[in-house]
Amino acid sequence: MDTHIHLIDALNARRNEYRYLMLDPLKKMASWDPLHADMLRDSQGSDALRRILRPDLAWSPEHCPILLLLASPGGSLDEGLIRSSETSAFGEALYEKRHVCGWLSSVLSPDEMAVWLADLCKHIKPGVSIPVFEPLRLELLQATADPKLLAGLLAATSQWHWMSCTGELRTLSGKSSDDAWMLNWGAEQAQAEARNIWRLLSAWHESSDALPPEAVRLAADAWSASEKAGLHHLSDRLCLALNALSLPVDITTHAAVQARMQEAAENPALHFTQLLQTLPDAVWQELHQA
Repeated sequence: MDTHIHLIDALNARRNEYRYLMLDPLKKMASWDPLHADMLRDSQGSDALRRILRPDLAWSPEHCPILLLLASPGGSLDEGLIRSSETSAFGEALYEKRHVCGWLSSVLSPDEMAVWLADLCKHIKPGVSIPVFEPLRLELLQATADPKLLAGLLAATSQWHWMSCTGELRTLSGKSSDDAWMLNWGAEQAQAEARNIWRLLSAWHESSDALPPEAVRLAADAWSASEKAGLHHLSDRLCLALNALSLPVDITTHAAVQARMQEAAENPALHFTQLLQTLPDAVWQELHQA
């Protein structure tokens, strides 16, 4: 990975703003890791750290995200720390929980930024707290939400960089907008199903040499489409969605597969994955030839 130069350049280009690193302690780190909260207090000083009191965990601050001030306006960055954080982010790109959530530039001071990020969790969907700072959730928003509305939602940040699930550095830019934020149905469903979409991405990665850059959008679409089959078991939906992503042909167009899908949909005791194994070899040959 040789992307850290681009990240450092991007952060240095915002020298008139505060620059931050956001970390999630729900992903456990070794106590000697330079990105562990205790190590950061020693190396950067307690004044550089803030807790982001996410609404659903505000009662337990030690489990809430950490906002680390990398540099104040006009200040210099610790480039070694940024390289270390980016290497860590790359290594955990497909983990369910990730420690490195992203790097942000903003005119907001550390105290203001910590409050804004906590409030952001409440603004995605009224009445619900969504930890949208998690890299996969942010990537799902980028893939499914209205770009202009999303830029308005993030207006307090000039740039938000994070590591995609395919190990690429991504950036969202905030921009003031008169349009009110509203979560569309597809984006809302993607947030509600974030864990299952992660399961699908993980399974896809195991069966593929490399995922395409738009993997998150494709996985969200495939997971949503798998619901229409009316299958009762998580493993069946994962199987159906994974086939849609990884096979060159849509197996559900074959009459024999359709019959087994219908059978599984009508009888919750049956598993589509088991019924698939009863397909004759001739059917698989037809599908391969197609």
